[in-house]
Amino acid sequence: MMLPVAGSDPQYRERVYCYEFYHQLRCQWDPNFEFSPCGEIDKRDHAYVQGKHLDMITPDLLVHQPGDMNATSNLLAIEVKPANALIKEMRKDLRKLTALRRDLKDAYDAPANYNHALFWVFGLPREVWPHVRLELLSNDMEDIDVSLLRCFIHEGPGAAAVEVAWD
Repeated sequence: MMLPVAGSDPQYRERVYCYEFYHQLRCQWDPNFEFSPCGEIDKRDHAYVQGKHLDMITPDLLVHQPGDMNATSNLLAIEVKPANALIKEMRKDLRKLTALRRDLKDAYDAPANYNHALFWVFGLPREVWPHVRLELLSNDMEDIDVSLLRCFIHEGPGAAAVEVAWD
């Protein structure tokens, strides 16, 4: 979870973690499953994924049917953050996930139509989650709807990720 760095202490690196996460997904993936896992798909200038909190995004991981924007084609969006990420960066991801969950009937006019969204935090001890959650949800919640999002904590290597509650 922490990348050794020459001349420095090991550091959390979100992209390195995401690559391993994607690799582990692919290793377990049923090739007959109708959806595909995709990492860091750049949605810049996408014909449909645009508008509030969707312009210029690159979600960490998507599970979908590429090339189709029907509500049944976009299964899951995942945003990953290390335990030491800034709260404002975590909130940015929560806004992005909320917007990806919205459908055409919402005020966002954002046809992303993702059926599920996960906020995934790695390197965070479970007992610290209530403090992080409190800080995340204490203010600046505009355009964030955690009722649309699930949150998982992956404490460390060899530990299973666990779902944690927003309330």
